[in-house]
Amino acid sequence: MGSRETILATLRANRPDPAAHPLPPVAMLGDMDAGKARFEAALHLLGGQILLPDEEGTLASAIAKRFPDANVICSAVPDFEGTIRLEDVASPQQAAATDVLVVRSPFGIAEMGSIFLSEAQLNSLNSAAHLTQHIVVILSEQNLTANMHTAYAERPEFHTAHYGVLMSGPSATADIQGVLIRGAQGVRSLSVWWE
Repeated sequence: MGSRETILATLRANRPDPAAHPLPPVAMLGDMDAGKARFEAALHLLGGQILLPDEEGTLASAIAKRFPDANVICSAVPDFEGTIRLEDVASPQQAAATDVLVVRSPFGIAEMGSIFLSEAQLNSLNSAAHLTQHIVVILSEQNLTANMHTAYAERPEFHTAHYGVLMSGPSATADIQGVLIRGAQGVRSLSVWWE
């Protein structure tokens, strides 16, 4: 066993029992509005967008209209086919060749326009959410929570996931002169589809 494995094994063996040391209650602070309008306003502010149904009203037709040049559409949800299933993506290199990733988020945070993803949604290929060109997130309005306080207190995913990420739109960077570039080193767009 190498030194890395020895250190990790020691940490795992000496990890405190969470039941023996319960966390303090979370203070509920801030605006408690968990509404769709608040979520959409925050998402738009951070460069995300709502994927609206077209005349056919299906997710497939909306994606085809929004991303007409997409060749590889990877689906991480059972009710949308795509051209490839996420479980068939074997490596981050293959994920990087994906034009559109379709994934369902267990919840969104209205205050920040954020969606939560974990290894449960990404089939343990966590890099897929960051290497694809565009991400379409299926979200239910009933799964919105007001803010980080309510998300931490009410959503079990924060406590059960080994990996979790909050995404609030496409990647962005700004230089010292204030020039904002979206989609600079990650997804170029993040769209939410209401179910």
